Amino acid sequence: MHQPWASLLVTGVKRAEGRTWYAVHRGRLWIAAAAQQPTPDEIQAAEDLYRRLYGENEVWFPSDYPVGCLLGCVDMIDCLPQDEYRQQFPDGESDSPFVFVVESPFELPVKFPVKGEHKIWKLPKDVHTAAKRACTSLQH
Repeated sequence: MHQPWASLLVTGVKRAEGRTWYAVHRGRLWIAAAAQQPTPDEIQAAEDLYRRLYGENEVWFPSDYPVGCLLGCVDMIDCLPQDEYRQQFPDGESDSPFVFVVESPFELPVKFPVKGEHKIWKLPKDVHTAAKRACTSLQH
C-alpha cells in the first residue's frame, strides 16, 4: 500500500480503504508500505483531507511515513460495494468501487522490511511470527 495512506490506515486516521476489486477476506489484515517514498505534497494533501473530514484539531498524524516495510494491521470487517458503503457511511472517505471497512488499527513499534505484492498476499512466515509476537507483547 502506498504512503501516506498505509500509515494513516494503521494509525486509525484512515478508516476505510478503497479498491477496484472485491475481497472475501475478513479478519486481521497486515499492512505493508510500498517502496516508493511519498512526496511532501502527497503527504500534505492526505493530511488536509482528514483535517477536513474530522476537524482541524481532532486528528493526530504520524511523524514519518516509512516505506518498504510492514507497518501494522487492521481488522477488516467488511468489503462493501460503493452504493452500500454510502448507505452505511454517508460521509465516508472513499469513492472507490469497493471499500474495505476496517477497525482496530495497530501500528507495530518495530517495522519489518518486506517486499510487498499486489492485492492481498501472504506474509513470509518469519515476518508473520515476529509481527504477531510484537502485537501480543504490547497487548498484555
